[in-house]
Order: sequence, then C-alpha cells, then structure tokens
Amino acid sequence: MNGTEARPSSARNKANYLAAKAAFNARELDRCLAFYAPEHQIMSWPAPPGREHIRAFLEGTLAGWPDLRLELAQVVAEDDWVMGRAVATATHTTMVMGLAPTGKQVMTSFWDLHRFDDAGFIVQTWNLMDSLALAQQLGLLSAF
Repeated sequence: MNGTEARPSSARNKANYLAAKAAFNARELDRCLAFYAPEHQIMSWPAPPGREHIRAFLEGTLAGWPDLRLELAQVVAEDDWVMGRAVATATHTTMVMGLAPTGKQVMTSFWDLHRFDDAGFIVQTWNLMDSLALAQQLGLLSAF
C-alpha cells in the first residue's frame, strides 16, 4: 500500500457500519447489535461497558421516534475508525423534550463515530445530533 489506499479492515469496518445501519432502519435490532462487541462502550455520555447500553439507547430512540429513518449521506472509514453523517427524519408522535406530540415531521443531521476492533466489531461509539435544529422544528426555540 502506498499510504493512500484503504486498508482491508477499513473496507470491512465500513461494510459492517452500513449493515448495522440497514438493520437499524429495518428495526432488526438483534441483527444491528450483532455488529457491536459485547464490551462495547458509549463514549458520548458516562456509561459503563456493555452491549446492553447501546441496546437501551437504540430502543429508547425508536420508542421516542417510532418511524425514525436514517439516510446515510457520507461514510468515511480509516483504519479502525468509521464516521457517518445521516439525515434523520421522523414524525413527532410521542412526548419528546417535554413537548406533547405535534404530528410534525422533523429532519435533522446525526453524526456518529465508531472504533472497531481487529475482528470488525464496534467497540466504542460517539453520537452527536443537531438538537438545536430539532428544537426549532418542534417550536421550542425560534430561529435566530
């Protein structure tokens, strides 16, 4: 390799990331979670290691946004890292941010960064959502 070519593990990790997102969108959480290592750790907030924490996060997300759909806009892989940006769309049908359901369709950006182990499992995850755009669309904040 000349330093500009992707390593085979990068391609595998990117494929695993894409497959996990497809399983999430299909509501096949067990298949999605199969891409996460048993000792997976969410790094975006204090959480102990364990795949059950990412399961709780994903289940909670779907409970709050039952029709949530992530459309991947960009995915970049390098070595043991994969980063993606998705456009998230959903209908506000449950209590969110203290706001009763409005029935509004919302759209926001969602970024996630994953570190993979040598076997191709996700071992660490950082998540970031454009909560300001979401709050504005729900009428919690005025545009500035």
